[in-house]
Order: sequence, then structure tokens, then C-alpha cells
Amino acid sequence: MRFRAKFGLLGWVYVGSALLVLVLRLSRGHHNEVLTTLAVFLPVFAAFKILAQIFIYWDLDSAGLHERRLWGEKRIPWQEVTRVSAWNERPSSDFLAVHYARSAPMSDQGSVIANPDRDHFLADLRRYAPLAVFDV
Repeated sequence: MRFRAKFGLLGWVYVGSALLVLVLRLSRGHHNEVLTTLAVFLPVFAAFKILAQIFIYWDLDSAGLHERRLWGEKRIPWQEVTRVSAWNERPSSDFLAVHYARSAPMSDQGSVIANPDRDHFLADLRRYAPLAVFDV
């Protein structure tokens, strides 16, 4: 099953700021260098945030967790998933951290940070990774 990232508050802040700066820049009497610079860069950042959001998703299937983030991707088999917790240790957070540990020869450990539809994502994680510790 594929889970897409939520747009979130930060994305709306970028979009709102870009629109506000563009309106101020296009209105009469608001033509200064700082506003012109912001009118160029903020819409670019907002567009990048929107495009990046389209290319962030997590696939869960019987083989494991597959994370795709714009240009990067990560595959984690279910037997390597050790723990699922709130990302910033606040239970109200929408972000989840899926921790994993790989044994030799690739000895690696880390986490995948995800912010999809929390309830459905957790239900699928519990189904596919029953040996992992769930702190949420």
C-alpha cells in the first residue's frame, strides 16, 4: 500500500508567504530591493516544496518498507525494523520514526521519518512488522 506525505503547516506557510510577497510586490508603493528579492525566491521555494511533496511516499508490502524522497530511496526489509515511535517524542506529532538495524555485512542503523495518514500507516506497520516495538 502506498502512503503519501501530508502537505503540513510548513508547506502552507511557504505558499502563503510567497503569495503575500507577490501581492505586496505587485501593489503600488511597495518596490524595494528586499521585497523584490523575496518575490523572486519565496515562490521558487514554495514551488519546490509542492513538487517535493508529490515525490515523497512510502510503500508497504510483504517484502518491506520502501521510502521514496524526490531523488533518494531506501528499502528496509521487515525483519530489520526494530522500533516505531513518534519522531520528536511527542505523542501528538504526526511524524513517525521507523527505526531499523541491519546486521553484517551491511551493518547499518537509522530511521525513516514519515508523516502519512497516521492510523492506516500504523495499522499496516503492526501487521507487517509484529516483532518491532511500538511506542505510539
